[in-house]
Amino acid sequence: MKQEEISGFYDEFVQRQLKIGANERLISLYKRLLALGLKEESSVLELGCGVGIFTRLLSKKISKGFIEAVDLSGKSVAVAKSELQAKKNIHFDVADVVVYKPKHPSFDFITLMDVIEHIPLEHHAALFANLAGIAGDKTRIAINIPNPQYIAYARAHHPESLQVIDQEVELFPLMKHWEDHGLELVFFEKYGIWEAEDYHFMVLRKKQKFQLKHLADERSLAEKAVHKFTGKIDGLKYR
Repeated sequence: MKQEEISGFYDEFVQRQLKIGANERLISLYKRLLALGLKEESSVLELGCGVGIFTRLLSKKISKGFIEAVDLSGKSVAVAKSELQAKKNIHFDVADVVVYKPKHPSFDFITLMDVIEHIPLEHHAALFANLAGIAGDKTRIAINIPNPQYIAYARAHHPESLQVIDQEVELFPLMKHWEDHGLELVFFEKYGIWEAEDYHFMVLRKKQKFQLKHLADERSLAEKAVHKFTGKIDGLKYR
């Protein structure tokens, strides 16, 4: 399928996205980024921004940092720009996220929220090669995808619910791409939004050499006190 056909589908998808707005899935992903350390001064590269619904959520927290938001659909980006024109720390671009070269020099987070299942599987190697080149040592790459088994079920029972490209993205091929391009998985969660276990959330970083760090040395005095107290409680409870 040609890029023009894909972008055309998402151009026509704009009104549906606007109608849905910040649904339970997007809000849960925003909360996950907050738990990962999203701050006022964070810089985020949002790949596959659509009409800017998740961008708006990010902007609620990021007041001193920077958001660079990219989508293949020119119409979607135009709507996002119009909706968020008052936000001066957001840069929008129309581009193929597989090969996109960001304008900002570095990022705390790169997000692909329900994006890679819409990118042909044969382009995933190039996508992760590009992400590995963009990411710094402290960058976290946050990815959300539908459970591939859920997509297979939808294809068999509700094919009309799927988008123009909506494919099963299995974990093992992803891990092969990560290994090939020097990325590693640091967090994985299978969770449910509308159905039991209908989504996968994962966090990647550039592969790092193991360094021996004593956790006790990383704790504050308050954390050490709490750790000691809970340790004693556990000792009494489980001995």
